[in-house]
Amino acid sequence: MDRQFLTLTIAASLVASSTCAQLPRVVVQGTGAPQVFTDLEQAVAAAQPNDKLYFSGGTFPYTGGLVLDKPLHFIGAGIIPDSAQTTGVTTLNGVTVNEPLYILTQASGSTFTGIRFTRTQWDGSSNTTSVMFGNTINNDAPTDVVFQRCWFQRHLVLGQPNSPSANTNTLIDECILLGLLVGENHTATVTRSILAHGSNQIAVVSFFAGGLTVENCVVLGTIQNTYGAIIRNSFIRTNGGYATYGCANCVLEHNITPNSTIASSAPGAVLTNNIANVDPATVFIAESNGLYELTDDLHMAPGSPGLAFGTDGTDAGIHGTSSPYKAGGVPYNPHYRDAVISPATNTDGTLPVNIRVAAQSH
Repeated sequence: MDRQFLTLTIAASLVASSTCAQLPRVVVQGTGAPQVFTDLEQAVAAAQPNDKLYFSGGTFPYTGGLVLDKPLHFIGAGIIPDSAQTTGVTTLNGVTVNEPLYILTQASGSTFTGIRFTRTQWDGSSNTTSVMFGNTINNDAPTDVVFQRCWFQRHLVLGQPNSPSANTNTLIDECILLGLLVGENHTATVTRSILAHGSNQIAVVSFFAGGLTVENCVVLGTIQNTYGAIIRNSFIRTNGGYATYGCANCVLEHNITPNSTIASSAPGAVLTNNIANVDPATVFIAESNGLYELTDDLHMAPGSPGLAFGTDGTDAGIHGTSSPYKAGGVPYNPHYRDAVISPATNTDGTLPVNIRVAAQSH
């Protein structure tokens, strides 16, 4: 793994303690002097539009729903334990029932990389959400939001229920989604991602209106109720007889499924060079039960029908394209590696803080 290292030396007027040095930290950098926080909500409140928030490994809780109403750039330490051994994965955790991270229209252009989004409590229903666009129907259309190498333990909902159609251009790249991806009539592009609500579930992706693109993904569940979607170079596995349902006027090309039907109840759908009735045991090196696990190896197996099956001549699935999925999930942007914090201030009253960060460039 190629990494570029950069050192940030920060002198801050802080009270030193060995206990604080062990807490997860957020470094806010951008408009003003760098600031170091141990509280997520305080860090977000202090950040100015387009500032970068560098997260250490560890869990950052928030209560009552965390609202982003300005563009910010969240850069975590990673989402896969084996690739974030120095500090652990970065987790943003909502601790109250059904209060997700809300991204408002005013936060258009925000980016997130190397972060897990989880929930401590939920009401036992299937509706628990990790991240949601808007907290009312009047502010639920942020544009050009980017999630790269992120992990969603529960649902990612890109709008409020019954929201009017909007071209929001959300990008979801090299992510792992264990809940539903719900469009709520907004638009998104999903590339080289694992959408794994479970192949025994009815839906993984739903409610997009004329603006969904799914390319080189592994989908363990159904894509349904999506008008005019483009779905290509992907593996889709469900426990029903169809891979997609209710996808009127969709374009499906170079997809692979163990199911007998590529598109059900899909008037106007255009199907090109898809393969149905595939034995799922022959597709990947290691994936056997239709549920994503960290031990899965989603490279194409020797003799797999997905080898060189993509429209560009590379493999179908997440390890195709000219820039395949990076199994370690390390962020593109510099992320926190470690910190050396002096146990005492200097004679001038400043506390020396040395932050080391790294990035996977490609």
